[in-house]
Amino acid sequence: MQNSIKIIFIFLLFFVTNVEAKYKTHITKEKKGQKYYLNRCSACHGDGNRGGNMNSMNEWEDLFKNDAKELIELHTNEDNTDDVIKYLKSSDFKNEKKRMLKFIKEFAYDSETIPTCN
Repeated sequence: MQNSIKIIFIFLLFFVTNVEAKYKTHITKEKKGQKYYLNRCSACHGDGNRGGNMNSMNEWEDLFKNDAKELIELHTNEDNTDDVIKYLKSSDFKNEKKRMLKFIKEFAYDSETIPTCN
């Protein structure tokens, strides 16, 4: 009987440890991409957690392809997006998009990470 209790305890400990590891919070390593996103996108789309979670990793890749053509189309004919479109067509965006995309993909809904505020 005592061995059964030990086995159950070990199993439960193993299970809880694995569940905790799977849902461990995530602090980005892509600090520059985070900075770009927070400066350019967070006013409308929220923090990286919320904004990144709008699409899958592949969908984010597609939105940033072809000089962000699809991303520009999504922002066309919306209120107050002239500045956004101007940015998406700028050299600043071309210089920042690789790191911003890397940051956003960390928090895509299929990325298996839960961000922290750091």
